Amino acid sequence: MHSSNVVIDRGNGHAVYQATDLAMPDYHDAFNALTGGPFVPGVVTFRLEWAESREKHRYHDVQDRWGGHLVQTSVKCTWSGHTATTEFHTDTLNPTIFAEVGQEKSGVFFH
Repeated sequence: MHSSNVVIDRGNGHAVYQATDLAMPDYHDAFNALTGGPFVPGVVTFRLEWAESREKHRYHDVQDRWGGHLVQTSVKCTWSGHTATTEFHTDTLNPTIFAEVGQEKSGVFFH
């Protein structure tokens, strides 16, 4: 993925993550995917867009060594994929009920 596929404005929670004609093997099921089993070549195109929001949250947990600056928002998604014989796609742009965009630090990166 190229960095131009991601646009983030952490200040208000607006973000876009997208790809067009991204190669994605279709393993048919989880067993094939986890064991490197047979697959057919596939291609996916998607776009996720998080809405702007002003509802910001700051977390700082010294005991568990985790913290973050997050913006609560919603997200809309379109997705399609196809192989030589099959095609899948989303039907609507219904937003999610809950999503967050932000930055977090944990473990050795926590301070």
